[in-house]
Amino acid sequence: MRLLILGKPLAGASSPALEAAGYEVRLRSDFEAGLIEAQASAVEGVLLDLEAGETEVLDFLRRYRAGGGSGTVLVTGDAVSARLAPVALREGADGFVRQPVVAEELVLVLHQATERERLRQEVARLRVTLGARGLEPLVVAEDPKMRGLLEQAARAAAGDGAVLIMGERGTGKALLAQAMHRFSRRGEAAFVAVDCGAAPDLGDPQPLWRSADHGTLLFEDVAALSQTGQLMLLSRLGSNGNGSPNGNGGGQSDVRVMATATSGMQRAVDEGRFQPELLERLTGAVLTLPPLRDRAEDIPALVAHFAQQIASRTGRPISITPQALALLSTHTWPGNVRELKQVVERAATLSPTGRLDRADFPSLGLDAALSGPGSLALKPQVEAIEREAIVRALATAKGNRREGARLLQVSLRTLFYKIRRYGIT
Repeated sequence: MRLLILGKPLAGASSPALEAAGYEVRLRSDFEAGLIEAQASAVEGVLLDLEAGETEVLDFLRRYRAGGGSGTVLVTGDAVSARLAPVALREGADGFVRQPVVAEELVLVLHQATERERLRQEVARLRVTLGARGLEPLVVAEDPKMRGLLEQAARAAAGDGAVLIMGERGTGKALLAQAMHRFSRRGEAAFVAVDCGAAPDLGDPQPLWRSADHGTLLFEDVAALSQTGQLMLLSRLGSNGNGSPNGNGGGQSDVRVMATATSGMQRAVDEGRFQPELLERLTGAVLTLPPLRDRAEDIPALVAHFAQQIASRTGRPISITPQALALLSTHTWPGNVRELKQVVERAATLSPTGRLDRADFPSLGLDAALSGPGSLALKPQVEAIEREAIVRALATAKGNRREGARLLQVSLRTLFYKIRRYGIT
């Protein structure tokens, strides 16, 4: 690996420690010549001396990155020149090393910066994979918890051990498993999902394993397996959680096993409902998807994403008012992302205009009314149901209000009154 040092010679920056770490150190005082060399020889690391001045350092950074330079770039300076470090980091530098440079510290910072960039690229690749294959809801990850989860998923996907994905219903556990499969070395092979609730005994294991040969086998709701199903699965898992078609985990593993569960796996073990050894083998990596109520920062982006999907599918513009977005953002979403998507799609389908307001989500308005004082009051409940009926009738009549009144079996005058009252657009 080549490490290019630009600026004055730095004590400690060319010691045997760098050579032992595999770096071939090149010292250059001229930044222009250094830029040409960095671009021509594809160096893995660059160390810029901030004492050369802001113009030299920032010009190098901008031109190096603009030209496609992907090496790890660090800046170094003393107590005076270190003031330029934040500016350099904003312009594309990967880290800062304080002078006097200690070779061992420099190696550590280089490795850390390289690992961060590798992980960033893996996460970016995972997100592209998700978006390209129709698994877009997981791409929307503004919330730090979801961003952290995608980083964990990227690391786990690059391995080959078993994965257990935990989370409430509707959080996207199966979607994440499918994305990890596509991101892994097995991505071109089969991804086979088994609903353990529908087939608790798993049936004949041979066809199941053959169907996922060299691919991934996902056991959804694994806690629903019967004792027979658990023992059968356990007999085919190796110590790393991978599956062998011949049983006993013997031979080369050619099926990667993943599983999903809602919660309470350890409790199921403690109560004797789930084999402890099976749980141990399934937990090579454990990922926990947070419920939507705990990642409220993602709700506006998810709503916008679903609205864009609907607009692309129907060819009709879909928008949402700030008031409606505020209502959606305060809902607890017991059905998580799946419920949010269904609610937005239903409102968009029933809306005569495609402009979604609070009134287009009557069930949420009703939920809000029922959660506060006077929650049993009849009037707000009746009004919510009446408004939804009007919206549906107008959607069926394709916006024709006379036809809508006929469907509702009310006068046109009454319908106009109700439309104004409920703010239906």
